[in-house]
Amino acid sequence: MKHLPLNNIEFERHYSEFADFIRLKGYSRGKNTSYGYHVREFFFFLENRGVENIKQVIAADVIQYYEYLNERPNQKREGGLSESMIREHLFSLRLFFDYLMDMGELEASPAHLPKFSFGRQKQRQILSIEEVKQLQSACITKLEEALLAVAYGCGLRRNEIELLDTTDVLLNKGYLIVREGKGGKSRTIPLSDAGLQILKAYVVTERQSLIQEEEIKFTNAFFINKTGTRMRGGTLDKTLHDIIARTQNPVIISKNITLHCLRHSIATHLLDNGGEIEFVQEFLGHEEMDTSHLYSKRRKQRLKLYNEINRPDYAN
Repeated sequence: MKHLPLNNIEFERHYSEFADFIRLKGYSRGKNTSYGYHVREFFFFLENRGVENIKQVIAADVIQYYEYLNERPNQKREGGLSESMIREHLFSLRLFFDYLMDMGELEASPAHLPKFSFGRQKQRQILSIEEVKQLQSACITKLEEALLAVAYGCGLRRNEIELLDTTDVLLNKGYLIVREGKGGKSRTIPLSDAGLQILKAYVVTERQSLIQEEEIKFTNAFFINKTGTRMRGGTLDKTLHDIIARTQNPVIISKNITLHCLRHSIATHLLDNGGEIEFVQEFLGHEEMDTSHLYSKRRKQRLKLYNEINRPDYAN
């Protein structure tokens, strides 16, 4: 739908400026090249409904557009749009209206609606802070404690944990670096006081004892297994499952928690405790992040909040 004709000059302007914005932000790489085209199709939809100004758009228009997408034929194959494609359309609208608010053209977004229901969509499981404490208490090795510290405490994705190297964990400076996150983006994550102590304990005890074995060759991987090689995703998953089983808490066990669920849990807890949206987005790696931001005037405020959430004692 990239070549849909638009008669409205203002819609054409918005389309052109938004296309420039997503290119500058890096959203226009790979599979994300369609964000601008999705917004253009929304403009085409509005024109046919007689809407002439973006400020006239209300939530009902977005809902009706969602209904239109559910009925629209797929242009590349038989049938309609997939659920993932409809979600991508809706995300494009949220991105566009957030952009307009940032530019001062709108005061509120009509696209910030409760999530639409999809038949096969599974609700992401979130642990409470008390349940996270139970996981922490169930750890029996420093490696297990360190895994929770980076999965929950730092919000890393599973593949980011797997690829983490010792040179990425700057214990003397109090932060770690994800060198290549989703979309090839890097980000810097501050360590809470508790998380810093946990990672130090793992590095100087269990990890150090493994690399001192004569038959173990040196590896730069941060998380290593008993053979001294990099822990892969499946092993990381099993380690978490062992921790969960040890809690003997049927509620936690029934949630089928994954490493990614821990990532969503820390994001939820940060927001619930007053964390700024901007910080949480940067923290999760959803946007480009200026690492010097960690040393701005707000760093103390952020770390205070971060330490508060990570207050459960790992060390005895």
